[in-house]
Amino acid sequence: MLPSNISFPVKEGKTFDPLPEDVYQVELLDIEMQEKPSYNDKSVMENVLSFQFVVLDDGEFRGRSIWRNFVPTFLYIGKNGKNALYEITEAIIKRELTQEEEAMFGSDFINKLIGYQCRVVVKNKEGKEGKVFSNIDSFMPAKSKADPLSDEAKGEGDCEGKEGSFF
Repeated sequence: MLPSNISFPVKEGKTFDPLPEDVYQVELLDIEMQEKPSYNDKSVMENVLSFQFVVLDDGEFRGRSIWRNFVPTFLYIGKNGKNALYEITEAIIKRELTQEEEAMFGSDFINKLIGYQCRVVVKNKEGKEGKVFSNIDSFMPAKSKADPLSDEAKGEGDCEGKEGSFF
C-alpha cells in the first residue's frame, strides 16, 4: 500500500504557436518507427516513419522541431509525384536517386540521412476544433550549411552536423 502523503505532480502539455508559413533551413535530427492506427481503418495498425527536423535559422524559431510522417509501404513515384521519403532523401543528397541507390534503399541508407541539412516549406492548416498545425509541404536542398545546434540544444547526439556530400 502506498503511504498517504504521496502526491503526483500534474504536467500540462506544452503548446506552441504554429510556425509562420515560410522556407526554413533544417537538420534531420531523428527518425523513429512508430506503430499507429491506419488512417483509413483505425482497427488496423501500421508502421509510420516519423522524421524529426529542427529549425536552424537564426531567430525566435531556431531549435523548434517539426515532424513529417511517412507510411513506408514501398519506395515509388506515384500519380502525385514522388512520395515524402523520396523528397526527403533527394533534398538531403541534393540530387535524384540513382537506380543503384533505390535498389539498396533500406534502414541503413535512411539512417545515414540523420544529421544532414535541407530546406523545408512550411504551410499551416486548420484542423479540428480550429487548431492550426504547421506541416512540411515540400523539401529542397540546402543552399549552404547553417550553424548546427549544440548538444544541449538538441538534447543529445552529434552537435557538429554533417558536412559535404552524402556519399
